[in-house]
Amino acid sequence: MAKQKIYILTGNNNFFGQTRKPWISMDVDKIVDVIQKNDFQVKKYTFHEIVNQKQTIENGIVFYTFSQKLNRRNYIKDVVRFLDSNNNPVIPSYDLLLCHENKGYQELFKKKLDLFFLKSFYFSSIDELSQYDINFPIVLKSVDSSNGKFVFKINNEEELHGKIQQLVKQNFFTKMDLVRRKYFRKKKGYRDYPDYTNRKDYFQYRDYILNENNFVLQEFIPGLTFDYRVLAISGRFYVMKRFTREGDFRASGTKIQQYDIEVEANLLNFAKEVSAKFDTPFLSLDIGFYDNKYYLFEFQALHFGINAVVKTKGYYQNQNGSWKFVESDQRIEEVIGEGLVNYINNELN
Repeated sequence: MAKQKIYILTGNNNFFGQTRKPWISMDVDKIVDVIQKNDFQVKKYTFHEIVNQKQTIENGIVFYTFSQKLNRRNYIKDVVRFLDSNNNPVIPSYDLLLCHENKGYQELFKKKLDLFFLKSFYFSSIDELSQYDINFPIVLKSVDSSNGKFVFKINNEEELHGKIQQLVKQNFFTKMDLVRRKYFRKKKGYRDYPDYTNRKDYFQYRDYILNENNFVLQEFIPGLTFDYRVLAISGRFYVMKRFTREGDFRASGTKIQQYDIEVEANLLNFAKEVSAKFDTPFLSLDIGFYDNKYYLFEFQALHFGINAVVKTKGYYQNQNGSWKFVESDQRIEEVIGEGLVNYINNELN
């Protein structure tokens, strides 16, 4: 019987994120070793080799890296969409790739999975705000922010408009062009376009030419001094705690973390219930706790921080309905390789 094929797609220079930092790769060959020991045939290619038909993928499962670089992320989206449309199972799914560094699509995907924990809005323009009733305070997020950057607590409508405008930098020459069009153009008309006016054309051109950023507004949870980062990896749950700085509400990016913590079963039950909806072997969950309830803030399906694995003493596993702590000092490559194998054997086969 032929071995099942797994194709691993890496970035240039054998990159597969991440370990210590987003730009530091895992050792892909160690992941390959783990998978091969579990009786799979593994082939490793780069994305450009597939795109330019130097190599081909046939009758196999595709496991691929994400990227933090915008151009490479868009490149990967093209490749994965192409492979997915040709009936090659891709891990993570194309939807989860779209969620990577895109908080807007994350909110849409939460709704698709019926994960309604915090009220949220997703906008493409400041002009869209006037059609909605927004309760303050609220959290403003740029869709591509990470580590707490470009995430703000907003207290009123004036502050919201000001902060959104600060997120977008306009080119000096664009500003000058708009001034010229508004104040120094001669009045003109077009016989074939009788409804044309300089004023109308100015506002239409301004809407067309100005840079805008998509953004998310998310319900604000008061009084938070910490959150949990839970890595759900094929039935294993690695847990750490992240703390906010004094006077701030953001735990992401502070680097104030605790690894040897007491973990309540309710947190693990929540993480297990949420992760089960995603149908993916790897999931990083940012979870808050307020008023005796847990809330999912954000998630990521790959290329996430790995401190919860490498700096804790092990993981939690649900055995016959009861949570057990399993001590472990495995390398991240072993954890990823075993997680992928377990997912394929238990969920895909």
